[in-house]
Amino acid sequence: MMMMNLWHTVLISFRPDTPQSVWQEVFNRYQTLGEDCGGKKAGILFWKVDYNLDLRKNVHLVEIAIFQNDAALQVFRNHPKHEAMSDTLKDIADWWVGDIHCLAYKP
Repeated sequence: MMMMNLWHTVLISFRPDTPQSVWQEVFNRYQTLGEDCGGKKAGILFWKVDYNLDLRKNVHLVEIAIFQNDAALQVFRNHPKHEAMSDTLKDIADWWVGDIHCLAYKP
């Protein structure tokens, strides 16, 4: 049986009235969010958030994460630090999520 991981991508677009200082605060918090939510012990195999290089569609941040499985993603989604980030974003940004299964990630 082939091992599958869950690849999770989030595209974040800050609303026009969001100050650059808030963008930076969110970016800084995102850098450790994977580890803050349990890291590898919680099934977060890969975590990267950075400023988008292609702004044609007004997407400012890109999150790419690889989770060991669907259960690890659900634990992450319910973690208080992730919930706090979602609460912060809901007033300043819009975002789109994509989740797919891929062959197991081997760094």
